[in-house]
Amino acid sequence: MSEFMLIVTEDERAHESEDPKAMAALIEKRAAFAEGARQSGVLADAGRFRPSREGKRVRRQGGRVDVIDGPFTDDGRALAAYYYVRADSAEAAAKIAADCPVLPGDDVDVRSIMKGSVDVDKDSKPGKIFALGVLGSAETEEGWVATMDRIDADSQGMSPLPGRCGGVRLMPPKTGRRVATDGGRRAIFDGPFLESKEVIGGVMFARMTSIEEAVRWATDAPFITHGALEIRELWRS
Repeated sequence: MSEFMLIVTEDERAHESEDPKAMAALIEKRAAFAEGARQSGVLADAGRFRPSREGKRVRRQGGRVDVIDGPFTDDGRALAAYYYVRADSAEAAAKIAADCPVLPGDDVDVRSIMKGSVDVDKDSKPGKIFALGVLGSAETEEGWVATMDRIDADSQGMSPLPGRCGGVRLMPPKTGRRVATDGGRRAIFDGPFLESKEVIGGVMFARMTSIEEAVRWATDAPFITHGALEIRELWRS
């Protein structure tokens, strides 16, 4: 069995304009989807991101560190949820992703996990859990991989992330799949997906007191030299 991260991207503005009852029903359907996947043995972990307007992006520009408040895109699209699953192939993982409840216009990216693990009991303790997404931008797949390799190499031996409770590095987008929703129809496309200015290459999870603590750690991390860190708190289940 291989491991995959299913990453849900949503148009936050479209979700905010939905009827509250419809959104509550969607959340319940997502919870049922996760529980069904867990009961069947394919789901190892899952989580929902709080709104991107509450998040931060940290990047280094020359000798200056920039901390950018969310939201981060003009079109309202943002990371919304993830599911850590085990499947025989990317095709099998994409079939799991196709059952994830979403609204029209939402996407679910299927990304193979190169290495790492997540503490599945991270929600069992009190406190805030933050996800730190490692982002890289490049015009080509090869350039993006080189950026991720530099980040990986430079992060060896660095100060550990306080309260770390897992993390993964993702395989290049060309190995992935995308489940796109148009109306009531869903279609599965092969990668790569480099149309975005910044593509996620990995994610770390940490229990911290506040997003400010996460930002302070990020300012000295090599991740922000070659790319950026998007810091988002997870909803407590």
